[in-house]
Amino acid sequence: MPGRVRGGKRENRTMRRCLRHVVAVAGLLLIAGSAPPPATAAAADIARCNLSAWSTDSDPAGLAVRSGPGTNNAVIGRLPPPGGVEGYDEAAEVTITGSHNGWFRISAAVMIDYAGDKPDKVLFKGEGWVSGRYLGLLLNDANLHREPALESPVVAHLAFADPDGNMMGPDSWAVRLHACKDDWAEVDASYEDRRFRGWATRTCSNQVTTCP
Repeated sequence: MPGRVRGGKRENRTMRRCLRHVVAVAGLLLIAGSAPPPATAAAADIARCNLSAWSTDSDPAGLAVRSGPGTNNAVIGRLPPPGGVEGYDEAAEVTITGSHNGWFRISAAVMIDYAGDKPDKVLFKGEGWVSGRYLGLLLNDANLHREPALESPVVAHLAFADPDGNMMGPDSWAVRLHACKDDWAEVDASYEDRRFRGWATRTCSNQVTTCP
């Protein structure tokens, strides 16, 4: 009888240790399950686009290319700052295929030698996401629309004469990207103290001359 009592105590201690282990594991699983997952975008939430733009990020570390639309997604590449590649004077240009919440999906990034005849230098190939805060492009159409459609009301006309009588066209405006749809881009356009937001079409990423 005394031996069975001692055995029972050992069994109780073993059961208590097992219970503590189960509780600890459950707690770890609960903590892990409560961590916010990286931001992802369902295919239905991504606007399809067909645009090109260039990087405006002057950070010496380069513009981060991420695995998804958001800063909590992994950095899978970096695009050098404008003039950051020897032999190429301009900024990296990206091919845009979609947008979501101010982020732009790209399929490629290259450096183009506008001054010479060097081949394009491929910087990134594949699917990645970059922030529209650091993308620019050239405007060719002077009208900004309320929506991405020609029949949508015009919210701003970007051609004007400066105080000296010089005509300033849409290509004179600095641009920041917000969204895109097909070949339309939603932009902030700024020139000195003037600033407008709207949808533009007929854009391009040529950094040395006007769009065709």
